Amino acid sequence: MDLREIRRETESLTNISETTDNFKKNWIKPLRKTSNKHLSFIKNLDEDTKKELKHRLDTVHKHINSLGQDQMINDKLKTYSRYLIELKLTTFNGDQNKSKVITNSLLNDDFMNLKQTLTDIQQFEKKVANLSGQYHEINDLLHKKLSLEETLFFMDLPHLKYLDNLVQTSKKHKTISRHIGKHMVALIKETQIKKKR
Repeated sequence: MDLREIRRETESLTNISETTDNFKKNWIKPLRKTSNKHLSFIKNLDEDTKKELKHRLDTVHKHINSLGQDQMINDKLKTYSRYLIELKLTTFNGDQNKSKVITNSLLNDDFMNLKQTLTDIQQFEKKVANLSGQYHEINDLLHKKLSLEETLFFMDLPHLKYLDNLVQTSKKHKTISRHIGKHMVALIKETQIKKKR
């Protein structure tokens, strides 16, 4: 993946905040509201199931809220792609001072530190896997208590699409960060070689 492709990939990343909001709107909100006319079968669940469902949804809601804050990973990856293009240009032009500033920012800056971003990406992946597991557990609980028709109606809502978007975004984060790291190392080496000349 060259720098232009990295930039295109980072620009095409799904907005995590919007995706989590849509996921909540299409999955948690309908399950929490007992006044939903189109999901009236939720009212007919026994009290124990309702309590367990409420408890699990409260836990999931916290996880989803923390996921929404991870939009900064997308923003950082976009910034890295711009910095790498800038670093390539400054290296090509022989501007040692500017390339040193960019390199220092990429490696040592408290916010833009690539090592911290890689840690954030790993944590995001774990959060998404956790959410996916809880999602399937709750849906299994509902499938046991609902009729086939009710289950099909509920599963026809677009909530799975939003969960899949989060899973795909997590995979893209890993791929993009790997390519960013490779280009960064190559450009830093190239800058240092030109500096020695």
